[in-house]
Amino acid sequence: MPGHMVAALSVYPELGCTGGPYEVWRRWGISDDVLCAGNDSTYAFLDDVFSEIIDLFPSEVIHLGGDECPKDRWNDCPKCLAKMKELGLKDDKGSSAAEKLQSHVTAHVIDFLASRGRRAMGWDELIDGGVPAGTMIMAWQGADRGNQAAALGHDVVMVPTKYLYFDYYQSRDRDNEPLAIGGFVPLDLTYSFEPCDSTLTPDAASRIRGVQANVWTEYITTFPHVQYMLLPRLAALSELQWVSPDQKDYPRFLASLVRLTRLYSAFGYNFRPLDDSPASNPDNNTNP
Repeated sequence: MPGHMVAALSVYPELGCTGGPYEVWRRWGISDDVLCAGNDSTYAFLDDVFSEIIDLFPSEVIHLGGDECPKDRWNDCPKCLAKMKELGLKDDKGSSAAEKLQSHVTAHVIDFLASRGRRAMGWDELIDGGVPAGTMIMAWQGADRGNQAAALGHDVVMVPTKYLYFDYYQSRDRDNEPLAIGGFVPLDLTYSFEPCDSTLTPDAASRIRGVQANVWTEYITTFPHVQYMLLPRLAALSELQWVSPDQKDYPRFLASLVRLTRLYSAFGYNFRPLDDSPASNPDNNTNP
């Protein structure tokens, strides 16, 4: 939130800037229709939704989203423009008034979560218009975004697309790979990622809390296909998280994978071969 909300708007059209009608999004991409930030009912709706989330999940940290929120509707919406004026939000070198309006929406949710003893996390777009201290940032657009957030005093989980999007292809020979969303993240590239940049100050470096890999499933329809996208890149993710940079050794890692893939086979996991042989069928729960 406040983007990627068309499903909610289809049920509560009064929470959108245009009032709808809206239909649940049926295609890839990003809709211009987002929650209306100038509507007081939007904030009550968010309080209700996050109240339910808090009741359902005991975790200290709750991810609130915040990515890919187009500002087109807000810049044309009388209610949103009035809210910007009321809050004194203006464009400057750092961010636009609309980006600051998103920060206002986000801050409302962050404060609400804090009042219930929870901590907020969101995607790295949150830092564009400013975000309250203590908010954790998940850096997906690049490691530089995570470094920027850490320098601003935020705890960070690194998940840059270049290294850690496991829904990307593992080979340039796409004809012999299961369908993927695009991109190219081979095993050695994932292994090469260093979450904590050596140029960071000690304080900023201490705020890089870990890593995560993302496996978005728009193009993945079966669990064996998920396994194929994860394995053995998941092992590389584990090493770059837990092994210090001076101990990382890719040849040694590959040798250990030979043994690990035997375990994959023994447990019936579907995984990508270590060589460049043709990929297995993702719907088969066996290794070729």
